[in-house]
Amino acid sequence: MGDTKASKVLSLNQLIAKKTQRDQAKLAYKNIESYSLEGELVAKKPDRESLLEYMEAMTNAGESFIEIYGVCKDAVYNSIPVLKEQALQEAYGCVEPDSIVDELFEVEEVIELGTKIIDWDEKNLDQAKADLDEEVEADIKN
Repeated sequence: MGDTKASKVLSLNQLIAKKTQRDQAKLAYKNIESYSLEGELVAKKPDRESLLEYMEAMTNAGESFIEIYGVCKDAVYNSIPVLKEQALQEAYGCVEPDSIVDELFEVEEVIELGTKIIDWDEKNLDQAKADLDEEVEADIKN
């Protein structure tokens, strides 16, 4: 995968242990700072399918800020559980559930928060796409 680290042969037990690590990573949460709310929000890592959809949508959005905003808004709404609380939505008079994102955050912050969620491990999205392309190529060769 382009790493300069020395490769090692993994044992069956190590591969099984990796599954446990992956299962735990799927349940990952992290705090994401909101400058407009002057605090942190707890975000849940999107599942693999959602992450791939977000990455694909971001790639396809190109330089369309409207499309980028839509992808980030979806990521924010679906990854920050408190935003789905009915009491919060009622307090802000939200007609559509995801409009809470528009009520709480400015456009720039939605894009910033969404990008942090989509780029969960703080990899550069372009690098993540390149890594994925390498993995697909390697799988095809094997």
